[in-house]
Amino acid sequence: MDNKEFGLKIRDLREKLCFTQEQFCEDETKLSIRQLTRIEAGTSKPTFSTINYIAGRLGMTLYELMPDYIELPDRYKILKYDILRTPTYGEEEMLDRRDSQLTEIYDDYYALLSEEERVAVDTIQSTIDAFESETDLYGRDILDKYLQKILTKEHYSVNDLLIIRLFIEHIRYKETDSDSFQIFLTLVKQLPEHVTKIASNDLFVLRDVLLVIVSVLGSKRLYTYLPGLFSSLDDILKISQDFQKKAILSMLKWKYELFVNKDKEKAIALYEEAIIFANLLENDFLVEKLKESWKLDNE
Repeated sequence: MDNKEFGLKIRDLREKLCFTQEQFCEDETKLSIRQLTRIEAGTSKPTFSTINYIAGRLGMTLYELMPDYIELPDRYKILKYDILRTPTYGEEEMLDRRDSQLTEIYDDYYALLSEEERVAVDTIQSTIDAFESETDLYGRDILDKYLQKILTKEHYSVNDLLIIRLFIEHIRYKETDSDSFQIFLTLVKQLPEHVTKIASNDLFVLRDVLLVIVSVLGSKRLYTYLPGLFSSLDDILKISQDFQKKAILSMLKWKYELFVNKDKEKAIALYEEAIIFANLLENDFLVEKLKESWKLDNE
């Protein structure tokens, strides 16, 4: 059901109940008359909470109002967020686990998903493929279709951030004078502003996007933006109280102190901090990877 068809349906149902727009919107705290007018005209797409409110005012359930609405299966949501939340750090066992979870999604749930969620799944897979192949060949169609629209938004959803992350993964392989790279630099400046706009439960997605940005900037020796990004990442950790990636953040900071500021003492302190947090996670594989990275950095 497209926006115009949905709007006409709401207007017909409202008029059958003999509600004027003013009566339907009550005190306008949940839905303004202007919003309702735009929704009924098909020029505005209502949010999920607005659809719920409209259904309630019409004396209907969400599924009576929108029989073609697809509720995300609980198992799919668990798989998706486990893939997003659980770092692999290149460990073979964790990579196999992630691959199995994606296979389960494609085999058991993909056909049941809305277009938006299918795009999210394809974006996750494309990001993994781009990273592992070290090319920007994967997910180009997704970026061509959705990126520009996302960049006009004032607030980003989790799925928007996934597409932005795919774009940033592609930026690793772009020249710094390309048009795409200029869009990337705009995101570098704007994304920290979204720390206070995103629900705390979803901040880990923005955190991971910012960590990838730091990695890309470091690889291209563009260090000017790093202190501000480190500050934003520290804010995310404080707000979310999720310190799973604290060891990785400390590693990126030690590299900055070691190679940019030439401050060995601070670098050592950050290395020790990274090891402490990796040990708190009881992740021996990560501990060894951090030690290897420190050794290479100091050769």
